[in-house]
Amino acid sequence: MAPEKTSTPSMIDNDPTRNNKIFFGWWVAIAAVLLNLFMGGVLFYGFTVVILPLTEETGWSRTVVTGVFPIIGILAGILAPFLGNLFDRVGPRPIIAVGLTAMGTGLVLVSNVTTLPTFYAAFTLANLGSVCIWSSSGPAVANWFVEKQGRALGLYSLGFALSGIMSPPFFWLVQEVGWRTAFTYVGVIAWILIPFAMFFIRHRPENYGLYPDGSDSPPLQVGNSEIENGGEGELNLTPSQAIRTKAFWLMAIGSSLAFLTIAALQVHWAPYLENVGYSRQSAALLLPAMPLSTVIGRVLFGVLADKYNKKIMASVAFVLQSIAILILALISADKPWILVLFLCFWSVGFGGTIVTRLALQGYLFGRYSFGTLQGLFSMSSEAGFAFAPLIASIVFDITGSYSPLFFAFAALTLLAAPITMLIKRPQPILTSK
Repeated sequence: MAPEKTSTPSMIDNDPTRNNKIFFGWWVAIAAVLLNLFMGGVLFYGFTVVILPLTEETGWSRTVVTGVFPIIGILAGILAPFLGNLFDRVGPRPIIAVGLTAMGTGLVLVSNVTTLPTFYAAFTLANLGSVCIWSSSGPAVANWFVEKQGRALGLYSLGFALSGIMSPPFFWLVQEVGWRTAFTYVGVIAWILIPFAMFFIRHRPENYGLYPDGSDSPPLQVGNSEIENGGEGELNLTPSQAIRTKAFWLMAIGSSLAFLTIAALQVHWAPYLENVGYSRQSAALLLPAMPLSTVIGRVLFGVLADKYNKKIMASVAFVLQSIAILILALISADKPWILVLFLCFWSVGFGGTIVTRLALQGYLFGRYSFGTLQGLFSMSSEAGFAFAPLIASIVFDITGSYSPLFFAFAALTLLAAPITMLIKRPQPILTSK
């Protein structure tokens, strides 16, 4: 792949990326953290505290309400590869601007819905806006790092981990002004965040006369004469080259299995806790514990992914996550220690899964097609996000319990570990000079 054009000297001198003592890539990561904190806090962990008052006011069942998620998942799966390819071509800023606009508009529209079709349309618009943000912020962070990519992606992923802290204030807001007005407020905030995102989220360091990790020279590429026997240099494959490898398909399958549980919990965490004996208020207050606990795993495995074999680290995370899901099925209000045990394993399991999946993608296929490939991988993981919430509703409506579903998800997550261990790094595509 041909290198990108860099900025002219006059542009570089006036660019904020060149005028910071701290490498600008870290500011990109911090900005992405804040965007994901807001997005996850509203659409993921915020929605679970809204679902019960929403269903009580409208009379719609949980199954009917969560029926919107297959629509979102299918459309997101179709949109994500296009957005990824667009990111690799034009960069993140226009995509994120459109995403925040759509998210804010969708949330404001949700506050005014009176029929199920209008709810589906408005909530889908808001979530597709979040897909634009997610499909650009993560690849932007990955593009600024090679040797420290695991740590940077670990930092980036803290946005979703910390987003749980928004659930108590969002729950309070819903209690004070109602879920409709609450959605109006957060929709307006999404619009206000647009100029912030435009300033900090940048495409690649090479565009600004910089190199990844703040280095003084570009990273060596696998296949170059400077690296013997493949080495551990940077390997960049085009999307068409990547999808012809076994590594791509094994990683897609393993990742999709690991995301089934969180797809269900983002909607059903509060209802599940109520079902096992916790009060509605307690369930809302406990909501931040699940994402916040993963901070440990995200930071820890971000460091480990830079130091050790990435597929081994990913497999270990899958095993730990599987154990956590098994414990999740046994939670009961009269045995609070089980909830604590679940959070301990979930913290390192799911937290590690998030970071190692991204780091493994960067190691296997490189930076230059990161956005496109993340979009392609999301087509498989979106199946989980599309159908897991609905399946959870159906299982609960039939059995009166979520436990059978969690036992099944634990087994599928465990299966992701041996699948990941089968992955081998693709051979470089050498070209004649």
